[in-house]
Amino acid sequence: MKKIILTALAIATLQFAQAQSQAMSNAQPVVKKEVPTPEQIAERQSNHLQKVLTLTDEQKQRVYAAIAKRATTVQQLRDKNAKVTQAEIAPVKEQAIKDINTILTPEQQKKWEEYRIQEEKKREARMNEKNNATAQPATGDKK
Repeated sequence: MKKIILTALAIATLQFAQAQSQAMSNAQPVVKKEVPTPEQIAERQSNHLQKVLTLTDEQKQRVYAAIAKRATTVQQLRDKNAKVTQAEIAPVKEQAIKDINTILTPEQQKKWEEYRIQEEKKREARMNEKNNATAQPATGDKK
């Protein structure tokens, strides 16, 4: 009787260990995203704004410089303090917006303001969706 119990216990232990190893091998490895440089950020965003606002080449170069300045300043803030708050970044962002607005024509300024509002709404929707997903308890038949 002892042999049967010990054998069953050994089999159960092996199955549990195998299940754990399979779960670990199926888990997605944590991959850190590479943080883009201020130049990469400025290039990507100025190219995008050129398409959205139909910037001239001169405007694009000036917008690139304003975005690069903002991205560099934000990176410096983050280098000093990894947990920089949005409140600390806000003045830098507002200054960049002012700088870019001086580059744009009145029509482009209006279009950019509408675009920024639209993007902010999308960002809020994503955050609400993310928060709702994490707040949802796991469903199960618990009685």
